[in-house]
Amino acid sequence: MESDGTRPRFTLSLRRFRQIAIITVAGVCVLTVAGAVVRLTGSGLGCDDWPNCNNERFIDVSSGHAAIEQINRLLSGVIGIPTLLMAVGAFRVWPRRSGLKLPAVAVLVTILGNGVVGGLAVRGDLHPTLVQSHFILAMISIGFGLVAVHRAGPAPVLDRTSTGITPLVTWLSIALGVLVAASLVTGTVVTGAGPHAGDETARRYGFDISSVAEIHSVTVWAAVAVFLALVLVLRRTPALARRLSPNISTWMFLAVVQGGIGYLQYFNGVPAVLVAAHVAGATALWVVTVQLLLAGLEPADPGTRGVDAAQNRVEPAISSSPLASA
Repeated sequence: MESDGTRPRFTLSLRRFRQIAIITVAGVCVLTVAGAVVRLTGSGLGCDDWPNCNNERFIDVSSGHAAIEQINRLLSGVIGIPTLLMAVGAFRVWPRRSGLKLPAVAVLVTILGNGVVGGLAVRGDLHPTLVQSHFILAMISIGFGLVAVHRAGPAPVLDRTSTGITPLVTWLSIALGVLVAASLVTGTVVTGAGPHAGDETARRYGFDISSVAEIHSVTVWAAVAVFLALVLVLRRTPALARRLSPNISTWMFLAVVQGGIGYLQYFNGVPAVLVAAHVAGATALWVVTVQLLLAGLEPADPGTRGVDAAQNRVEPAISSSPLASA
């Protein structure tokens, strides 16, 4: 964009950019669950090559497994459209906005990288480390996408103390994000040691599934403990607690449901339906966690909404945020 403050010829409104970012995040969430369906139906090697399918054909629906894998690849291509639009749009947003380019480009890079990892997973006969990386990269894409959505929304506040967000709230938010991320990683290790490999010939981790499940459980309970501590601290600032109430309530609900599904699937031989629900729940919980983390690190003014209010969200305003350097 021009440095003299004049409006460039081709621009994208903040509202439109935010809509594209939301679509991208939602698409990656759907794609994550679709990837789990591929694995749970044993279709991970429905196409034994990449980017082509069986026998060097680009499209092959000769079997159910091949069709499922092809649909997943098609979804990946569709999600690439808003992802690319978001990355390009971050450089054409008007009014100008700092802090959008890095997360928007990061989403594009991680999604492209995930495509490569997916191809390597197929060529590597679904090695659990590659399958694990595939999921983690998707969570990273979602995280960066949510940063873009957040920064394109209500204007940030200049005085953090006026929001009621204390250093303790900020650090508890960070700790919650780290522990939820750790629970996602340990959850993928459990998956890598479990029965749903994506194909009956795929390699598995040689870990005892009971042991890794216990480690996963520890990270989950640690995250719950930090969340409860955050709720107790928020009681000291009723206004902030009310503003964060929707995310707090959603996180609590998802955590209870996820815990119930987790234990239910563990003690019932990890049926595929429950595993798919667990993956969907984990993705949703990660979304809410990142939103809480952003609320603690980059508080926004709840009185400003939409593009008109966002006119006030200029670069000096966002520069006070610990995460807004790009």
